[in-house]
Amino acid sequence: MEKKVLTYYFFFVVVLLNVGCNTRQPQYTIGVSQCFDDAWRQKMNAEMEREVLLHPNMILTKRIAYGSDEVQCAQIDSFIRERVDLLIVSPNTAEEVRPAVTRAYRAGIPVIVADRRVPGEDWTAFIGGDNYQVGQLMAEWIRTVQAETAHPLHVLEVSGLQGSSPEALRHKGMMEGLESGQQSAVIGQQSAIRSIDGATDAYHAVREYLNEHRDVDAIVAQNDLMAVAAADAVRDSKYDRHVRIMGVDGIIVGLQAIVDGKIECTAEYPSRGDLLIQTAAHVLAGEPFTRDTVLETVMIDAASAHPLLRQYQANIHDQQTLRIVQLQSDIRWQKMHTERMVMIGVIVLVGLLFFFALAIVIYMQRRMQAKIKRDILPQLEEVQEAIQLSHRDVAFAERLKQLIDDHLTDPNLSVEYLAEALQIDRTQLFRRVKAIVGKGPMEYIREQRLIRANEMLRNTDKTVKQIARELCFSNPGYFSKYYKEYYGHLPGQR
Repeated sequence: MEKKVLTYYFFFVVVLLNVGCNTRQPQYTIGVSQCFDDAWRQKMNAEMEREVLLHPNMILTKRIAYGSDEVQCAQIDSFIRERVDLLIVSPNTAEEVRPAVTRAYRAGIPVIVADRRVPGEDWTAFIGGDNYQVGQLMAEWIRTVQAETAHPLHVLEVSGLQGSSPEALRHKGMMEGLESGQQSAVIGQQSAIRSIDGATDAYHAVREYLNEHRDVDAIVAQNDLMAVAAADAVRDSKYDRHVRIMGVDGIIVGLQAIVDGKIECTAEYPSRGDLLIQTAAHVLAGEPFTRDTVLETVMIDAASAHPLLRQYQANIHDQQTLRIVQLQSDIRWQKMHTERMVMIGVIVLVGLLFFFALAIVIYMQRRMQAKIKRDILPQLEEVQEAIQLSHRDVAFAERLKQLIDDHLTDPNLSVEYLAEALQIDRTQLFRRVKAIVGKGPMEYIREQRLIRANEMLRNTDKTVKQIARELCFSNPGYFSKYYKEYYGHLPGQR
């Protein structure tokens, strides 16, 4: 009997030791090889970190090559030696980094290539934007500015890292886009497109250029940081003409610059770190995934920058909340693990109290798990739902903006029309519009009509009365009143 009890005793000790040592170690390690630590890739990293918080079985290990192909290849090789479960690579120079990516892929490590496509087929998935399309949007914006300008247009292009694939493709897309738009004759005759290298110091490069050339009408910068630097250079050089500026990337710095009126627009170059992690989860789970994903680039102007900026700021807050919740969960799990080990030690040292101690451990375990389930998991679900809702709000805001833009001259544009077109009731429409843009639907419609009116005042010969009638204001007096409230001066005044 004693032998049987002793056998049970050691059996329970072994079981408890196994349970006590069972900490929540991540099941998968994902290596991330970044070529730079610039603002756009910091945004990608933040998106990946936020998404990983929703995948507790993953852990990210990031390494940065700081623009060196040799360093990046060495870092990828170190990930291979460490046998990471999956590798995400944002290559510096795709052709130079290709051998290291091939070695990882052939070593049996799934490789997701981000941003810059690696030649060949030795990779698992690609997710990235289209730099050529970015150049096409740059050309489209130049054509728009050209159409609004009464004199030949002189454009300054501030280029990125010389020789890099994004710089080359964006420039090529812009020049071919201008040619396809039948602007080549004007550009060729007037030498309207000039390029300077802004990768090292865009501010001083632009300012030096402006000091020697006083005929620049517009600036296209290949990223938002260079666009903001160009705006500062224009301001500090006391330039005697209005210069319109476009950036690329759509990062927070660029959105804030649009809201502040420093630059006119930016072409969003999506980083989608969240999609990288979602794809990694599908690959690791053996689930279907899209092998080749080209992200669409869209233009962000003054009307759409404000809600997007609010969205990014909300995402940052959500990420901080998720980190706090995860930290609290980790602390509680660690506390439970420590309590288990202490109790196991008591069981080993005091055999007579074995069954009593075992009952305590089981009770505390269930109590702690119930507490975590009650207090922590609902918070995680609420934050995840908030992130999903925020993505839907962006889509709703874009659709709302498009509906209003398409019907600014329609006298039947109303709350009822918007509610019917968006398939929601009036109360829900008012609540969502108020939450997203900070004002009611009719006020938002009036604001968009005032913005359109301001463009027409600057770019057409129509009178205030004609514009007011065309944009459905009941009389020019009301139009002038609202215009002054919004812009601070009457129509036609500067």
